Amino acid sequence: MVEVRAFRALRYSKVAPEEMGEVSSPPYDVFTPAIRRAFYERHPLNIVRLIQGEILEGEDGDAGRVGRAVEYLENWRAGGEMTLDDAPALYPYRQRFSLPDGTRLERNAFFAVVKLEPYGAGEIHPHEQTFPKPKGYLFDLWGRSGAHLGPIFGFYDEHEETANKALKSADKGAPIADFEDDGVRHTLWRCDDAQVIALAQESLLDREVFIADGHHRYETSLDLRDAARADGAPEGAEADYTLMCLANVADPGMVILPTYRLLKKVSATTEDALAALAGKYDILEEAAPETGAGGLVAERLAALSRENGGASVFCLYDGGASVRYLIGRHGDGAGSVAEAVAALDVSRLHAEVVDGAFKASHEEGDITFTPDPELALSSARSGECAVALMLNPTPIESVCEIAKAGGKMPHKSTYFYPKIRTGLVVHAFAPPAGDSA
Repeated sequence: MVEVRAFRALRYSKVAPEEMGEVSSPPYDVFTPAIRRAFYERHPLNIVRLIQGEILEGEDGDAGRVGRAVEYLENWRAGGEMTLDDAPALYPYRQRFSLPDGTRLERNAFFAVVKLEPYGAGEIHPHEQTFPKPKGYLFDLWGRSGAHLGPIFGFYDEHEETANKALKSADKGAPIADFEDDGVRHTLWRCDDAQVIALAQESLLDREVFIADGHHRYETSLDLRDAARADGAPEGAEADYTLMCLANVADPGMVILPTYRLLKKVSATTEDALAALAGKYDILEEAAPETGAGGLVAERLAALSRENGGASVFCLYDGGASVRYLIGRHGDGAGSVAEAVAALDVSRLHAEVVDGAFKASHEEGDITFTPDPELALSSARSGECAVALMLNPTPIESVCEIAKAGGKMPHKSTYFYPKIRTGLVVHAFAPPAGDSA
């Protein structure tokens, strides 16, 4: 059973709907130093000051930036810049956007709090591995803030679209956020209608939720719940719930983009790598597209996979006059969960191309990622990376099947687009974010 609940959101109270782009941001885990600095400079109240403060010169570890984040939050609460809504609500959320090929789409979702449950004990399923360091930082930051500062993005399967249809009534009113940033139009409403909330809750009771983005956030929320319980918090307290943005897998705007790999340090030439791959792949050489035509490679990858019965197909580009398409030869069908994971395009790309043929370095900065086909090609063309590797997106059906079976996919297997905005709503589960008892 998935228990969804309305909540009193902690929100920016002095910012107009059209200005909410100035104080919100993308999720912390897609930040580069340049993106982080840009949002610092955008507005003195930008959420970046809470979710990913800078480590100053001479500081060791995260204590300094966590302390500053808590101080900002306390000051913003005291000054009324951020306040708790008077009554619980759900928050319908619409994103309008374009894909790299120009297709216009819309995704409808809603913010709520969802009762936490351990993986394998219920109906909330992960699909990616997590790492201790990010969870340690989030545990300190969220624990001292008393807030789930960033939402987890989850999706469910409900073809009747009961929740979204019920919540559509809210978009007849004035939005509480309505702005465009980086090509995405974000619009948020507040719905405190008890009948609508009940319909949304009931529609998810017998559904399963799959975590799209935010595995570290979910697992940290579990750890914070356990810590609160150890301190005497009763079952059903605010820390038993975490902030989620929920979308229906049937929504036409549920999009997974591929995540292309940019290898900066390799131990083999392109010729040697191709020779090593010749036994597993048919290699097709074509002229590299002109600058600005990166989308053609993405289209060609999809077409080659269709023409070859759904085979794994990769594009290898080292900045020269040609691109090489690697067309995988079919093997035995996947049986176990481990075999299903190994058969994924992203798994084959890493095992056979990144590690096997190129023996590429995985040190921080030696391999980077982008969902943008033009950026991938231009990085190789300019020499910023030695090799750009492009692949087709992971099908959402594969994500669901592997997650339900308890499997974990490789890092950066999926790029759900567009990203959920951070800072539109915050879930306060304890002071200083929440009110004192």
